[in-house]
Amino acid sequence: MLLCVAVSACAPKATRFVLVPDREGHVGTVTVTNQAGSATLDQPQQGVLVASAQSAPGRPEIVPASTIQQVFGEALAAEPPAPLVCLVYFATGSSDIDAAAAQEIEKAVAEVARRASLDVSVDGHSDTTGNPAVNLRVSMARAAAVRDRLVAAGVPAEIIAVRHHGRGVLLVPTGDNVDEPRNRRVEIIVR
Repeated sequence: MLLCVAVSACAPKATRFVLVPDREGHVGTVTVTNQAGSATLDQPQQGVLVASAQSAPGRPEIVPASTIQQVFGEALAAEPPAPLVCLVYFATGSSDIDAAAAQEIEKAVAEVARRASLDVSVDGHSDTTGNPAVNLRVSMARAAAVRDRLVAAGVPAEIIAVRHHGRGVLLVPTGDNVDEPRNRRVEIIVR
C-alpha cells in the first residue's frame, strides 16, 4: 500500500504531492505527470510542487515531517486504523475451539466493539494432509465454528463475511501431505 497526499500550495493553481510511508514504513513509486512534464517520487517524505497545469513538476525534495504534519495532518488523521488480524488454530481434522482459540476470538470481539466495526472477515483454512475435498469441508466447519462463537459473543451475523479455502491459501507453503499446524487456522480480520 502507498499513500500520496496532495494539497494546493501558495499559488491558486499550485499543488504539492508528497509520498508518505504506509503503516509498516513501506513506500512505492508515484509519478506526477502533466502536459509539461513529470517527476517520480520513490522515497519516504519525498515531495514535488507543481506550480500550474502548464508548468512541469519541480525537482523532488524531501519534505520535513513537521511540514507534512502541518499541511497534511488532517488528511492523515482521517486514515482508518489498520485491520486487526486474529489467528485461531485447530487440531488436525478438527473444528473444536480450545482455550487459546477462544482467547483470540475474544480479542476480535473486543476490537469489533472498540471500533464499532461493521466489517469482519472469517476465513477457514486447512493443511495439506489428506483428501482436498475433506480439507475444504473442514475449513468450512472451522470458519462456521468461529463465526458462531463471534455471534454468540454479540457480533452481528450480518457484518461477518465467511469464506473457506481448504488447502488453497497456505500460511506456511508446504508440499502435499505435510502436517503444518499453522495452516490449520481461521483468520479473523476486523476492519
